[in-house]
Amino acid sequence: MTFFSGSLFGRTVLVVVLSVLLTQLATTFMIRQFYVHPLLERSLDDRANHIQTIVTTLSVLPDAARSAFIRDFNDTEGARLYSALPKEHTGLPPEPNSRLSLLEERLRRLISPDSRILVTDRGDTPEAWISLKTSHGEYWYVTQRHRFDAGFPVKWAIVLMMVVLISVIGVYWGVRRVNQPLQELTQAVHRIAEGKTPTPVPESGGPQEIRALSEAFNSMQKALREFESNRTIMLAGVSHDLRTPLSRLRLEIEMLSPRDSMALEPLVQDLEEIDRIIDQFLDFARDTPHDWLGRSSINEIVRSLYERFTARRYPVVLDLRETPDDTLLNERAIERVVTNLVENSLRYGDPPITIRTQTFADWVRLSVLDRGSGIPPQETLRLMQPFTRLESSRSGHPGAGLGLAIVERIARMHQGTFKLLPRAGGGLEARLEFPRVHTPPA
Repeated sequence: MTFFSGSLFGRTVLVVVLSVLLTQLATTFMIRQFYVHPLLERSLDDRANHIQTIVTTLSVLPDAARSAFIRDFNDTEGARLYSALPKEHTGLPPEPNSRLSLLEERLRRLISPDSRILVTDRGDTPEAWISLKTSHGEYWYVTQRHRFDAGFPVKWAIVLMMVVLISVIGVYWGVRRVNQPLQELTQAVHRIAEGKTPTPVPESGGPQEIRALSEAFNSMQKALREFESNRTIMLAGVSHDLRTPLSRLRLEIEMLSPRDSMALEPLVQDLEEIDRIIDQFLDFARDTPHDWLGRSSINEIVRSLYERFTARRYPVVLDLRETPDDTLLNERAIERVVTNLVENSLRYGDPPITIRTQTFADWVRLSVLDRGSGIPPQETLRLMQPFTRLESSRSGHPGAGLGLAIVERIARMHQGTFKLLPRAGGGLEARLEFPRVHTPPA
């Protein structure tokens, strides 16, 4: 029942099918109650009166005329008259609540309480033997059973079932056609949520309301692209414009007297921090990696970075498993990812910081692990948003809150995933998984 209760398509099919079935049931009840039932009552009365007329005729005729009447009897039902039951007759009473059973009750009221009807399968066609109680004895009115007690033909039952099945299939097909544009809209929304740019949804076909929704979605998508483009240009422009005065300040500081270098060291560190933040702005502003994806090894990238970390005396430990050398990566982007994660671990976590790589059937995993206090699970998704930081870190280390957002964007560019997971024994695992085989971009 999840299909019918959880989706608009299932609910629409369920409502339409139930409406059709309820309408059919109501129509059947009305026809049965106000047409079939009165018609059946009238038919039974007519047949009972017809048989009563035959009984009256047999009662008033003299013997010779009665014998001729029985011999030459012929009515519109094709019935015959017999003066007695055959010796081999094996007739049975009619089934309860059948037409013959109802007719038998009427005959007992109109003619005689001893009136009876027997049903026999003698011969090719089932027959109904109806007792005629007269003053001269008992006679039998014999006719084909289906004339009095015709059941519902099997072929019509099959036809009715086929009509219902075709109706359900038609409803399913029609509702599916109506919901197809909604499915396309859903897929496009999911692509936007994944950071991808979907193709515009068709604005023709479907009901007028869905066409209007498709037009509004395409307009929204166009506005989002323009907003993203304007934001990218603004971030890149501001970051680029800041580089020139910062470079002049750095040059002027370095040209000062050596005896003042110790006092100016904090200023140099602040300039380096500002320069690093500007690098983050520029990386975040880029929509695609710096270069095309190429085949390379994650282990080689990590080893080259490890030399830089060692030179800076970062407490980094390598745990590298064998990885394929033909993974499609952007080396500069992966370097930025590892650097951001290691620096985050240095700032907000505790050593040792472990860089681990693993290989699976379809994925290559890169993890940066620390032994800090970790991140609350309910905060992980929020921290991947741009310019977002934990409240506990706002008054501590400087930063723009773009490090994790850049990592998440680079993971999506590689058709991979990025997760922040609690580590057994305390700490945090920043896990990236890249596919070993990339699918062509849409």
